[in-house]
Amino acid sequence: MNATFYARTSDHGYETCVEHLSMTGCLAGGFAQSFGHLDDGLLAGLVHDLGKYSDAFQRRIQNPDHSGLVDHSTAGAMLLVQNGCPLVSMAVAGHHAGLADFGSQGELEGATYSGRMNKAFSAGDRNPLSLANEGKVQLHIPQSAFQKGTKLVSGTTSMDGQPKEQSFYTDMMLTRMLFSALVDGDRLDAEFFTSNRENRAEHRLLEHLKERLGPEALENGQMPTWSALRQASLAMSVECDAEDQSQIERLTKIIENKANQYLNKPNKKPLDIKRCELLAQCLAYGQNTSYGTGLYTLTAPTGSGKTISSIAFALKHAHTNNLQRVIYVIPYTSIIDQTVSQFEEIFGTDAVLPHYSEAPYQLKDESDMDETDLKRALAAENWNTPIVVTTAVQFFESLYSNKTSRCRKLHNIANSVIVFDEAQTLPVPYLRPCIRAITELVERYGSTAVLCTATQPELQPLFDESFNSGSVQIPEISPFTNDDRDSFRRVTIKRIGDVALDALADQLGNHEQVLCVVNTRKKAQYLYDRLAQDDAEGSFCLTTLQCAADRQRLLSGIRNRLDGGKTCRVVSTSLIEAGVDIDFPTAYREETGLDSIIQTAGRCNREGHHSASESMVYVFSTEGGCAPFLQQSIAAFRTTANSHSDLTADDAIRTYFKEILCLRDGNTASKLTGNDALDKYRILPLHRFDENMPFATIAKRFKLIDTPTVPVYIPLPDEGARLCKQLEHGDIDRTLFRKLGKYAVNVWPRHLEKLQSVGAILAVGRGKNAEEDCFILRDPDLYSSRLGLKLDDATADGIFV
Repeated sequence: MNATFYARTSDHGYETCVEHLSMTGCLAGGFAQSFGHLDDGLLAGLVHDLGKYSDAFQRRIQNPDHSGLVDHSTAGAMLLVQNGCPLVSMAVAGHHAGLADFGSQGELEGATYSGRMNKAFSAGDRNPLSLANEGKVQLHIPQSAFQKGTKLVSGTTSMDGQPKEQSFYTDMMLTRMLFSALVDGDRLDAEFFTSNRENRAEHRLLEHLKERLGPEALENGQMPTWSALRQASLAMSVECDAEDQSQIERLTKIIENKANQYLNKPNKKPLDIKRCELLAQCLAYGQNTSYGTGLYTLTAPTGSGKTISSIAFALKHAHTNNLQRVIYVIPYTSIIDQTVSQFEEIFGTDAVLPHYSEAPYQLKDESDMDETDLKRALAAENWNTPIVVTTAVQFFESLYSNKTSRCRKLHNIANSVIVFDEAQTLPVPYLRPCIRAITELVERYGSTAVLCTATQPELQPLFDESFNSGSVQIPEISPFTNDDRDSFRRVTIKRIGDVALDALADQLGNHEQVLCVVNTRKKAQYLYDRLAQDDAEGSFCLTTLQCAADRQRLLSGIRNRLDGGKTCRVVSTSLIEAGVDIDFPTAYREETGLDSIIQTAGRCNREGHHSASESMVYVFSTEGGCAPFLQQSIAAFRTTANSHSDLTADDAIRTYFKEILCLRDGNTASKLTGNDALDKYRILPLHRFDENMPFATIAKRFKLIDTPTVPVYIPLPDEGARLCKQLEHGDIDRTLFRKLGKYAVNVWPRHLEKLQSVGAILAVGRGKNAEEDCFILRDPDLYSSRLGLKLDDATADGIFV
């Protein structure tokens, strides 16, 4: 009992097990306190590495080169399940490899939680728990702490007198949250001991925590009492809250000052007056104590200043309700740069974390990062920053993930204001799971969710289905009436029926400046070829067959020509619709969903230089068919257009979204809750009692971007060629694929096979990295920066070797 047991080693010595378990326990408990589970977090941290008290692990830490890997997490998980804390046990069992499927209770083998636990218990005296119980560790955990530990909390609840489907949903989300708190606490303490990063936001917190626990006692292996640990954990939580509130208060003052500049500006134009009405209302609602945490909508037309108004509400609301941060969720990466730039200009770079794959700091090696880059890279691990700007993919996939890296941030989503920008883009095949996750965050984790859009989807029935209380009131923040929205009207939408592609090209050629958005890349390339015959310089094509680097360069050229009054005819796929700040006098849009048509309309007369009557958006259909996933949207649009003359009116938008939510494969479903199209991959049924908590299975199924496309990397001159050469040589580091992202063109399997069959691409990377086979374009004649990858031209002739 006098021996000292060690958890890890570094260049400056050894960390005792007592120090690591105490620090991790207090951190995890403090993080879990934000959603009312301090004891569970503390328990998880105190026992998560209990197996490190085994002789096998101590031999390994003394001589790692001659000792095999040792399972050091099963022992703590066993102790917890023995004492009736199954959810905490699952979090502990997965804190390295991730949350496993629970499995069946009789399993003795396999990768499931049950298989692992049963195998360990059947080992008898040889199991890690028995080794840890030989008097080598004194945890001082009172039985009352285990009794407080989280039991299964889900069950049959009633809604309007009707029983709900029995579900483990709440238990599984709570397990992920506890898992998040544990993983973050574990990783923070490990980093604190090994590298002591002073640029880590939590550095002072870690120093203060260690001082509270007593550095000498920890280093000498003296475990603090449960009471002392609990008090230290609670003090850490209070310190975290105070720091978060200080940050929110500072940013709230900044946005108030910025708002006053707008509100007090003299000689405002009529549209400016309306924008100020929205901003003033958002500020007023944000500071009104009667508007507590919950679910809100913010419905305001394009051009009304939604971005600034929504962040003003979010910060004021966070300050009023003592919330910790604002998370801005954006559907497309094409919008994020613009939003991040706005926020950085107002609040400064230190307050804003852009978390998406193409954020500049994500494309750098650590040796190339400046202080801001490094702070952002660290904050991206756990979202400990006052304003996070991220994608819907990152946000929702993290909530349904089982991986340590994805889940580590989850506990910092609790007690946040979450703004869902362009809320109408929530993916229909995953709509019910997304709504269920939002509901859980609002009901049980103290968060506020704001659905922010110009075209508010009709989601009331889905929220009624998800909330425990049944029917829920969703207050609208915007002050605008239908007449007010008319003041922002900038275009007239007109259906022109079927138009042949050649005739459409002729019509586009009659305009000096025009945007045409079509549904397929093939149609876009065909129309561009026709337009370029008469004016190659003034014609542009934008599709995902171009790499992002070329699209960004082309967009810059398009803006310059529009601003200079030069000829500018652009044919694009839908990638131009969301958030691209560009302004055409006339637009054409192939039939699709009404929300997408309105987004295209947002690129027409954007600055309001012309009247709505002369700024036309023509909606057409043409030959060539459409992708199956668009059929439901087109059917809903046609039904709406046949019954509403004004397609931008609120009642038309409501009708459209009701049609979307009630259509399944083009047919009317009998009722909303039976519509499988809203949970295409059966995510919610996997939370039923009889499914036994399949964490890994759910994570595998829940992929918002789940297409079988494969990236082909284009070796554009300079950086593109250099990165492709690095990939070809197998010189792969952490950031290579992020850097290569802007030189990638994603192609379908049949197109990939065609390119392979004619030797147009080079396969590289087999067995050299975690990625699947990677492909580099070999034939430069198949790629044009102005047109993209020419898949139909791939032949065996002229292959570049």
